[in-house]
Amino acid sequence: MVTKTGRRMSLEEFLALPEEKPNLELIDGEVCQKPMATRRRSRAQSRLYKLLSSHRATSGGEAFVELTLPIGGNGRANARVPDLSYYQPGRGGEGDDYPTELPDLVAEVRSEGQTVRALESRLAFLRERGVLVTLLIDPENVTITVHDGGRSWVAGAGERVVLETLDGFEFGVDELFEP
Repeated sequence: MVTKTGRRMSLEEFLALPEEKPNLELIDGEVCQKPMATRRRSRAQSRLYKLLSSHRATSGGEAFVELTLPIGGNGRANARVPDLSYYQPGRGGEGDDYPTELPDLVAEVRSEGQTVRALESRLAFLRERGVLVTLLIDPENVTITVHDGGRSWVAGAGERVVLETLDGFEFGVDELFEP
């Protein structure tokens, strides 16, 4: 669950803030703080990062851990910080600042105290704005809720996830959770 701070600001003001841990996000103009990372959450996050970086279908792209995604429009200022973002080759913009477009894949790893419903809402927000693939990784239940283009399903222990939108990138659910 994100913690609302009660501070409101524009996207420009938010992006000028110094980096803070745990990460801050801007949700509809309000500054919120993400939960602290646990080993279980960080393990799943780093394993997915490694899989994306080494798989033949995705190794040419670029994966980022907790990259700030500025999102304008609709009069609502947003800067979301998903647990992991992935851009296919040639996407995301140049330079070292913030990306100029949304990623192809976004993953959120459920932390203690976060509800599946809240994370599903966060990921739906990003899909509505053009993110093609979202993964909701739930270490407690050993499941991954997948939205891959027009397909949606829940994969559990012993199953494989194959993402057609990312040229067949695939991995076993257990690869993210085994200690």
